[in-house]
Amino acid sequence: MSKSLQTKHRATKEQRGHYLLRLFMAGNGLNSQKALANLRNLCEEHLNGHCTIETVDVVKDFQAAVRDNILVTPALILVSPRPRVMILGNLSDSPKVLAALRLSGRKS
Repeated sequence: MSKSLQTKHRATKEQRGHYLLRLFMAGNGLNSQKALANLRNLCEEHLNGHCTIETVDVVKDFQAAVRDNILVTPALILVSPRPRVMILGNLSDSPKVLAALRLSGRKS
């Protein structure tokens, strides 16, 4: 796909309210697995499939954590739609996570 088509495709996804979420985890640790499960549930309940979850294992790809200034895991970054947001922890406080992702008033 050409760069202009990729940009157009990305812009179309953003216009439709597509969320790109990047979760930084440390191996198969309990908090990391809990964060992933909580994120998947949140996406199913509130985004109806309009999201992409990228997972980054900082044990295997430490440079990705450095590039995104991640010092603590688990950490979630809302890549798009902008503005970019970072949430730390296992994402178990749903109301706060929804508010941070600007989803608290959105119905499923």
